Amino acid sequence: MIIRKSVTEIVDIGDFGLEIHIERTKRKKTISLQVKDNKLFIKAPGSVSKKSLDELIKRKQSWIKKRAILNFEEQSLRNREFIDNEKFYFRGNEYRLCLNLGRKEAVKISGGCLLVTYIDDRSIDRNAIKRLLEDWYVTESSKILKARTEELAQQMEVQPSEITIKNYNSKWGSCTAKNKISYNWRIVMAPDCIIDYLIIHELSHIIEPNHSKNFWQYVANYCDDFQLKRKWLRQNGHRFVL
Repeated sequence: MIIRKSVTEIVDIGDFGLEIHIERTKRKKTISLQVKDNKLFIKAPGSVSKKSLDELIKRKQSWIKKRAILNFEEQSLRNREFIDNEKFYFRGNEYRLCLNLGRKEAVKISGGCLLVTYIDDRSIDRNAIKRLLEDWYVTESSKILKARTEELAQQMEVQPSEITIKNYNSKWGSCTAKNKISYNWRIVMAPDCIIDYLIIHELSHIIEPNHSKNFWQYVANYCDDFQLKRKWLRQNGHRFVL
């Protein structure tokens, strides 16, 4: 990975090229690293020296490289052309996109295909196919997540006051103080066991509103391998984009 701090300075830590953006702030007490849009963003207190930042980058080079690879994969998926044979996920399975001209707009699973039917081949474009797919994913997410939440809520003897589907950018779900649960519709791309973990996670917040030891113990009561599922979601969640 090659880290570019400026036009003239390069730190070699592998095979990828990342621009570095350093933000100095008086309010932060710690240093944070984030790989986004194929760039490395560093937030650090003004008192931290350049030498210390260089040493931190060297110590974290393995983590930076892993995050850069994941980020590159995510950016590639976000740059889809929405044409035949591109791959999409639904409930943990991989499907090829198949486009079909018909009399009515529709999206459905057919064999190993995610079949999208459109009505006008003169006006169809990338954005139109993406819109049809997103509408379908949101609809399917609503049906699957609401039904499964009700089933698991009965087992856990809790009751959410409301269940909604949202278009979150950076989280999979949330539970408010009034027990309103919201899910990121993209989670329906994950395997059912991961979907169940997310639902159990949010339902557990009805009992424990924070991420205390008691909270994780409550999660473990209904998902004993939650740590593996949590890790899997961190490693694979970047794939679930349109």
